[in-house]
Order: sequence, then C-alpha cells, then structure tokens
Amino acid sequence: MNRMAIGLLVFCPLHGCGGDEPSSDSGEFPLGIRHVLLISLDTLRADHLACYGHEFVQSPALDELAREGVVFDYCISSAPTTLASHTSLFTGKYPHTHGVPRNGFEVPDANVMLPEVLREHGFRTAGFAGAAPLDTDVNFHQGFDEYDADFTITEGVREGIFQRPANEVTDTALDWLDGRGAGVDERLFMFLHYYDIHAPYEFPEPYAGMYTEDGVAIDASFENLGSVRLALAIDARAPGQKPREQAPEDGFARRIRERAGPGLEKGRRMVAEYAAGITWTDHHLGRLFGGLRERGLLDETLVIVTSDHGETLFDHANLFNHGVSVYDSESHVPLIMRFPGGRYAGKRVEDVVSNIDFFPTLLSLLELPIPDDSEGVDVSGILEGGSADRGPVFSEATKPFSKPRFNADPLWKNQGKFQAIRTDRYKYMFRIPDQQFRLYDLRSDPTEEHDLLIEGTTAVEVVRDELDAALRYWRESAAPLGADLSDSDDQLKALEALGYAGSDED
Repeated sequence: MNRMAIGLLVFCPLHGCGGDEPSSDSGEFPLGIRHVLLISLDTLRADHLACYGHEFVQSPALDELAREGVVFDYCISSAPTTLASHTSLFTGKYPHTHGVPRNGFEVPDANVMLPEVLREHGFRTAGFAGAAPLDTDVNFHQGFDEYDADFTITEGVREGIFQRPANEVTDTALDWLDGRGAGVDERLFMFLHYYDIHAPYEFPEPYAGMYTEDGVAIDASFENLGSVRLALAIDARAPGQKPREQAPEDGFARRIRERAGPGLEKGRRMVAEYAAGITWTDHHLGRLFGGLRERGLLDETLVIVTSDHGETLFDHANLFNHGVSVYDSESHVPLIMRFPGGRYAGKRVEDVVSNIDFFPTLLSLLELPIPDDSEGVDVSGILEGGSADRGPVFSEATKPFSKPRFNADPLWKNQGKFQAIRTDRYKYMFRIPDQQFRLYDLRSDPTEEHDLLIEGTTAVEVVRDELDAALRYWRESAAPLGADLSDSDDQLKALEALGYAGSDED
C-alpha cells in the first residue's frame, strides 16, 4: 500500500462538518422513511470494505454509512452477473424463476419489479444506470418514471466501454433532484448503479497506483489483464502438470502464494487497482450523501448499498472474473441499510440472507404488500432481535455460455453451470455436465481453498448427501419465464466491449 495515500480523502458525507443533522422519526411514514435510495456498486466484494474487515482499502463514506446503519454480514447474490442478479434484487426471485440467465437478455414483462410496486403506492421512481448491462434495451427499467441510461464517457476516465464513471452518475442524480420541479413533497425511490469497480480497473490520479508500494499503477487494460491471468495460471500449476492443462482448483491460491513467482507480483498490483476503484467510487458516494444532506433529504431517506456480485481476483482458477463459479469471492456481497433518525445504528446481522430477500424485506419495512410470487424471505424481524428463519440460500453461475455442453438443457440455460447451496457453515456446489462436486466448511475455510470431498470421510458424506438432495430439489423447481436475447445492436456491441459476449473462458 502506498502510505502517501493515507488520509488522502477526507469526508463528512452523512452529517456535514458543521455538526449532526437533526434526528427524524416522523410518524407519518413507517420508521420515518419518506424516501428510498438504493445504490448498487457493480462487482464489489464484501470483504474489500473496511466495515467487512479489510485492512487497508479506504472507503470512508461507506464505512460511516455502516457505522450509522445495519450491516448484513453474509448477503449472498443469486447469480454473479449484472443483469441476472439485479433482476433478482428487483423481483425477489431466483433467476430460474424470473427468467433472465445472464446479460443481454430482456427482462420479461410478467415480472413484478420493485419500481412498479413503489410507483403504484405513490413513489416517484428514478433510475440512473452506470453501464450498458442495465440499459433500456434489456427492459430492466420497468416501473421507472424516469430512467437515465445516457452513457456519455468523460474524457480520460475509462473511455469507450459503454459506461459512465462514478462522477457522472452522482452529478446526474443530483442534477435530477434539483430539476425535478413540482412535487417536492412527494416520496422518492432512486436507484443508482455504479460500474467503476468492474474491470478494466483504470482510474484517474490520485487513485491510480494509490495502493502500490511505489505509487505506480499496473496497466489494467483488458489486454494486460489477460497476460496477468496467464502468469498466475502458470504459477498455480500442480507438480508434474502438463503446460496446457488448467491448474486444479484445490490448492490453487496456496500454490501461487508459496511459489511467489512472477504472477504473484502482477496479481497483487492488479488487485491494488481493483481496490483503487473502490476508493474512487466511495469518493463520489460521499459527494452524493453530502448532496442529499444539503438538500434536506438524507434524514428522511432509507439508504441501501449493495452489489450484484464480486470478483475472483486470484483466489480461484477462474482468475479476475465472475460468472463461471459460485465461490464467495463472486457471490458474497455487501448489504448496508441506514435508517432515518439513527434507528438500528451499529447493528450487525450474522444470519445468512440472499439478495432475493431484499425485495420482500423492503416492502415489509414500508408496510406495503408483498407479491405472492416472491421467493425471497422478509427478514425485517431480524432488526428487532428476531431470527431470519429462511433456511439455506442458493446461487447459480451464468457461464460458460459459449460451450454447448453447459447450455444444452431445454428448460433453463443455467442448469448446466455451477449451482450452489449455502448454509451458515457449509457451501456445496456441483456442475452436472462434467460431474464436478465440491464441499467447503466456511467456518474453518472461509476462502474455500480445501474441498472436503477429497477427504471422503463418513461425516463428510453425510453432509454432502443432505446438501446434495436440497440443491437438486431447488434445481428441479426451475420454472423460468421466457426471456429472449435483446436484438439491439448497441447492446451487443456494449457486451462485446465489456467482455460479456463471444468466447468465455472456464
């Protein structure tokens, strides 16, 4: 870490430097919630925030939000891809029900989306998308009164990849608040999607290189990321392995660390730029929170921050990627909720929850009806000391999508990809076409480096059989709504530029 970066950015995003905002607990709205602000930080791993235990990544705006709000320690994404995960967040359904297998598909109209429910109950709804996977040509904008997906690229900041940087997302949202005209007493639902943490990890100074010892950033382009992946894959080969064989998953990260080859230094430098993207985005979140405070909106607003998925970095064989597997590095996402008036401040929720639980939980907090077809669980009772009472959670991979044997199922396109069941202790996953099965004890092995199935003990087999039966039962419940690929040329070009079309590595 570049020690010169410490203290680089100073924020007073939630209270302002002149003192705390007055507490509000209006009886007019449930829990004092007049407005709802939902922020999604694309590709953010939970474990790379200080409030989730990271040692050096600076995210002061998010950390203060966590101190003043509720932190869900174990929120699991239903799918490690932008559109599929966001559709789960907005419908309370697993992908094999809402029908969106991955990016580029159109969200079926038959889904009841969160903005539709809120608009029906008097909220003015506005969305601000940060990148093309949530563009209007995939029909994600259902229920929004205003939906801004103008991907104008700021010169010098991640140019030409069908997204807009965090500064533009924040500016656009604040400008909309100032220009919305009549109805300043209305209730607002605002959705902001920030894409900057996603590869390529390229950011302006002073962020680029801020977490390297020498202050110099590695070339984080897609092209160089490929060379870093190759170097790490070579470092991770098992003894006696043939050059063209993929390194085995078990012991993958350990071999890289122990050998300390050329790939390790490159990998660490690439991770440093991923971390820089978090700090860059956090800076513009601080501006957003400060702007809400200045406009007198913050303390009447329920602020929620989450992510659609994480990023493997070099924890697993699927290097610096997401979508192919369902490890926690891809599926464990942050979930932070800051309530008006400081309610529940400082609370930590240790129960395992799914991002499909967000939809029914938010509606319950707002005292609004929950659609009957929601598969998520209302876990709002946790906030008052109750239990989640929701059982295990499930996740499914969305890649490979260019290899026929993993895409042959006639019912659901993701049935041939990795699927997982997660309890408070264990993660069990399988991929049926090539008969891959893995089991991890998350208490003793939180980074999922040691597959218990290799031991083959009777105790392990008992756990495996129970989880295997539950996962197969969930798998067989697939009843997806019909979704088609978007025929938009712009969407195809965007997905190609962002690395979501064409060949995908396993």
